[in-house]
Amino acid sequence: MRSEGNKMKKLLLTASLLMLATEVSAWVTKDFVPANVSKINVGISDSASDGCWTNIGEVKRYAEDKLELAGFNVTREKFEKYDDTKHFYMIINITSERAANSCYGSISTYIMKMVYDNNVYAKFVAGEAEGIFSGHKNVNQHALKFVGNFMKEIEDPQF
Repeated sequence: MRSEGNKMKKLLLTASLLMLATEVSAWVTKDFVPANVSKINVGISDSASDGCWTNIGEVKRYAEDKLELAGFNVTREKFEKYDDTKHFYMIINITSERAANSCYGSISTYIMKMVYDNNVYAKFVAGEAEGIFSGHKNVNQHALKFVGNFMKEIEDPQF
């Protein structure tokens, strides 16, 4: 009985996501420009299952290349800590599951850095994009398109 309830919840969630197919919202602050950034790392958070995201390295390289083309100093070294106050981190996160032979889930990316002021650490977000998807064999092409659209916002911020 419990299994049927879980299946019904997944079916309803999938149906809801199908109605919203690819809702996306994005913003980047106008002050996020190469002159205000000493360097930036790109990281991946893979929360996809059942083969819903298989081009993880390609998406990371694409984001790094697009940032470099926009004039940012991208470091490909493993991110361990912020080196200075102008060091930023871009994270790309995909959460996805498979249902009825297609993948559904969410995708997000954030440009951020940690700041320390008056004995308090805080996360400073310079830009973000979030969206949902469904009905795809996998999210590979959607992830590349999502990052490409976010890069357009970085190159011409409206916020």
